[in-house]
Amino acid sequence: MKWLPKYTFYSFQCDFIAGITVALMVIPQALAYAVIAGLPTQYGLYSAFMGGFVYCLLGSCKDLAVGPAAIMALMAGVFGRKNDPNFAITLSLFCGIILLFMGFLSLGFIVRLIPVPVISGFTSAASIIIACEQLPNLLGLTVESDEFFPLLKTTFSNISQTNIWDVVLGAICMAILEIMRNFSKIEWPSENEFPPSLLQKVARKFMWVMEIGRNAVIVFACMLIAYAFHCKDSHPFSLTGKVQDGLPPFKVPRLKSGDKNSTISTGTMLRDIGAGLVVVPMIAFLTSIAIAQSFSRKNNYQVNPSQELIALGVANVANSFVSGFPIAGCFSRTTVNSMTGVATPFGGVVTGCVVLLALSILTPFFQYIPRATLAAVVIVAVLRTVNIRIIRKIWRIRKIDVLPLIVTFFACLYEIAVGIACGVAMALIILLYRHFLPRVDFQKGEICYIKLDGGLTYMGVQYVITKVREVAILDVEKPETVIIDCASMFECDFTVTQGFLQIVHDCQHNEVNVILFNARENVRKMLLKDGLSSELFRNDIDGEFSGLLNNEERKNGTVSPGKPDSSVTTVNA
Repeated sequence: MKWLPKYTFYSFQCDFIAGITVALMVIPQALAYAVIAGLPTQYGLYSAFMGGFVYCLLGSCKDLAVGPAAIMALMAGVFGRKNDPNFAITLSLFCGIILLFMGFLSLGFIVRLIPVPVISGFTSAASIIIACEQLPNLLGLTVESDEFFPLLKTTFSNISQTNIWDVVLGAICMAILEIMRNFSKIEWPSENEFPPSLLQKVARKFMWVMEIGRNAVIVFACMLIAYAFHCKDSHPFSLTGKVQDGLPPFKVPRLKSGDKNSTISTGTMLRDIGAGLVVVPMIAFLTSIAIAQSFSRKNNYQVNPSQELIALGVANVANSFVSGFPIAGCFSRTTVNSMTGVATPFGGVVTGCVVLLALSILTPFFQYIPRATLAAVVIVAVLRTVNIRIIRKIWRIRKIDVLPLIVTFFACLYEIAVGIACGVAMALIILLYRHFLPRVDFQKGEICYIKLDGGLTYMGVQYVITKVREVAILDVEKPETVIIDCASMFECDFTVTQGFLQIVHDCQHNEVNVILFNARENVRKMLLKDGLSSELFRNDIDGEFSGLLNNEERKNGTVSPGKPDSSVTTVNA
């Protein structure tokens, strides 16, 4: 609330315009995301207003739009139960509690355990799962399956029962959505050369509003078409069906499920949710903080990760009191929020008020929205989050990092929690591999120059000892001096100091001099404390050793420190 003392009427105008604009996006999105979660459509709107109210009070990013998101809806469907809102509500409550716990203990750093390739693999897999789950709605089929591959099998085995009206409507909706998305690319005459008339200004503004609110335009247009058919007692499209009207009651989450004949206890629900109690809060925070930090850098202000955790936690807890499923920051709505010039988080309050108004007035008409239309909205939105280009970029920079992305992607198609766990495990294995087998560059001659490239830990010290023996002791032509470049060692541990003692002892035993070159002060102190002589350490302050190695370069055609060359032998690159 630091923005409140400086709040002005101009700020309110900016927030009001941005809030109304975002509301045009969130209403159709919320309806579609409820379908992804396997819940009645009104639950999407139940999840679309409380986040803005809470984030206005506690959030630190003026641009972030908190509410239902495609990935969070998928999580609610995966870890909850289809057509049972109690599971989604319980997941929202405990997601919020865990985020609050992380925020109060400043545990936001935990998400750093998930590298970018894993996040990209998960996001792409989730997008494909979401799109494929909408195929039955697009084809007018009813498919009872929660798993990816069985769903595809059942869908295509029932393809003969396709409703052609739904297919045509869905295809037209996707085509129009794609066309409207490109309205901003229309090239208008330069305003400097040809000042626009009032009509042209209105036309430009109209095209901009149509692009931003394209989802709402399509959904409401198709709703009117379906209603017109209904009035003629014709039902060509598969509709969403009866939607409970009115506002949701504000009440403590039930934390139980079932009917009069059987009841599912809280403990059983939490066991069924299982890994979702860890995965959902992590994904919620990861997506939200990534969006918040991106827009804060763009618009030159700071966000507090711990405060974001608290804001997101309270938002999810409050959301469960109005029967909502887990929520997080949404990139598309945040982009629009920023583009329309939102001044403060109060824009989320305006959006929430519009959603409440829609719940109060429009819910009786939502039953006429064709399922194919909502499927088209979802498919067009999520397929753009499948990032194929990043594979080529990762491959160009460091090929082995493609492996966690591929593992995460295919494992997530089987099960989301398993996919993320496998991806993180693969990334950790690659990290440990680099520590177990560190990179060692060396050049031979009367002076053997060995460079530790990338630091050294207890896991890799034995490997370095072995390589030093191979090139400096066991080699047929023993060098007179071994220079070990320690410049890349930022720290060391007891095992590393013992390893250096062994290297020095082995070299001296074989009448080979040892010089530890450019060791940092903290590393030098630790090695001295473990018994190494201070005479072993040298820094190239006066260029003495560089000159010595340059002479060796002229004699042997090798290179000096700081001058990488293709002739240098690399061990375990």
